Amino acid sequence: IYSKAPGKKPDLEEPFVIKKGSTVLDFAEKVHREIAANLKFARIWNKRLNGLRVERDYILQDKDIVELRT
Repeated sequence: IYSKAPGKKPDLEEPFVIKKGSTVLDFAEKVHREIAANLKFARIWNKRLNGLRVERDYILQDKDIVELRT
């Protein structure tokens, strides 16, 4: 999973490794506990999605780019 800050390009140099079946909330907890506590939604980019807004329970896939929004 790759992270992306709002308004910036994704960081494709240092991916996060999470378990298969992990959610946006699981990813947010790995980034920072405070982000997870305040998480409202995320935006996802991949081969099929181009910045789609998803909820905290969205299951992430390998190589997703995730923008966490608090």
